[in-house]
Amino acid sequence: MEAWKAKQRAIKALEERLSEEERAEARRDHHARRPPRPCGITVHTGVGCPLACAYCYIYDMGFPGAATPYKLSPLQLAYAIAANPHVAVGEWGTLIAVGSVTEPFLPETREKALQYMQAVAAFLGNPIQVSTKMQPPPQLAEVQRGLDVLISVTDLSGRLEPRAPPPAERMRAGAELLKRGVSVTLFVRPIIPGVTDKEVTRLLLFATELGYRRVVFGTLRVTANIAKRLRAFGVDVAPYTSELSERQVPIKYPKGRFVAAARELGFEVLPASCAANVVAHGQACALCGWGPCGDVKKLRTDPDDVKEYLEYSGYKSEVEIRGLRVRIRGRISRLDKIFIEQATRMPVEAGEY
Repeated sequence: MEAWKAKQRAIKALEERLSEEERAEARRDHHARRPPRPCGITVHTGVGCPLACAYCYIYDMGFPGAATPYKLSPLQLAYAIAANPHVAVGEWGTLIAVGSVTEPFLPETREKALQYMQAVAAFLGNPIQVSTKMQPPPQLAEVQRGLDVLISVTDLSGRLEPRAPPPAERMRAGAELLKRGVSVTLFVRPIIPGVTDKEVTRLLLFATELGYRRVVFGTLRVTANIAKRLRAFGVDVAPYTSELSERQVPIKYPKGRFVAAARELGFEVLPASCAANVVAHGQACALCGWGPCGDVKKLRTDPDDVKEYLEYSGYKSEVEIRGLRVRIRGRISRLDKIFIEQATRMPVEAGEY
């Protein structure tokens, strides 16, 4: 299976460049163990964030209000991902999402974020996407063909993001990348009821003038603490406070009007951020209920390749491709199931049929 062979080549190439101590540290890191979700695996370029956006969930997760660059070197980070037994390596491998528990382009994290993406692109080749509330650096144009940059905005005022650059500034910086041929997607996330919905048309019109043609609308996740912060910023949280706890609760907001307004202006509306990564790289994915995304005719899996991987893992199983699903006769481990799904971008059904 090519994804498995690519994985071994990447591991070997990186092991030759890292000391035994560096390799051991990388293998202990959660990037080397954490199973990816259907939307891919997140890469942490740092820990903590000082932007203090009213809706941010990382503070409830225990992360600090100051940013520290992530401990691994760029080569260690690429090695950790390659060594992760769940991750498929290569051009059609596991989707990489840079960001998560910090802002990638803070002064403290910007250099490491760029270096991480460069290392992943050079040694692994996996499709990369990065999400930001800062002005994305022009160097992104040199990282990877197909790299997708999500410009995250909630509304044009930025009043819920008092320490972040004004939304118009980050959108203009994204537009400069568009001119350089980079895939840049408007990421309207989270949708704050009573805030985002009041000016979505104006936001989309401004994005259109700048050259944006792709948009994703994302959901607000709220805890009791987030609701308290939103209330302090003058947001009416009464409609959903009854659902709150210390756990993140997604606030379902009807997106139909947003989608209709965007399509009327000529936007391609994608169902999730990972779909933008898939489309930007000219690929396809059928792993979750949001899709299938991209050109599904490109999802071509040879059952003999899957069978070869299973034999390597100690299984003797019959494999069948049925529609956009991989069917395996016999039981396999959860790890192998996830790896095959990541390598094929198709759900795997395993059992006795």
